[in-house]
Amino acid sequence: MSEININYPVDCQADESLETMTHLLQLLEQKYGITHQFINDRECQLSGSGVKGQVQINDEGIEIFARLGFFMIPFKSVIETEILTKLDEHFSA
Repeated sequence: MSEININYPVDCQADESLETMTHLLQLLEQKYGITHQFINDRECQLSGSGVKGQVQINDEGIEIFARLGFFMIPFKSVIETEILTKLDEHFSA
């Protein structure tokens, strides 16, 4: 099994981070079939065929963790790069 583990520091309020993450999660669902379900306004569970993980949002940053099953391993670097690119696009302005 392979893992995605991203700790992305942000210097904005959690509400702004939540808006950005919601958009990113919708993109991941459309492209890779990774669904999300918010447990509360700062924590989200990820699931999909070969993917299980979570997203936590706090005032210091965004933490993304996902375990990838065998068939999703080839997509690991693509998914990580896409997540980081989208986060950079929004937060590095």
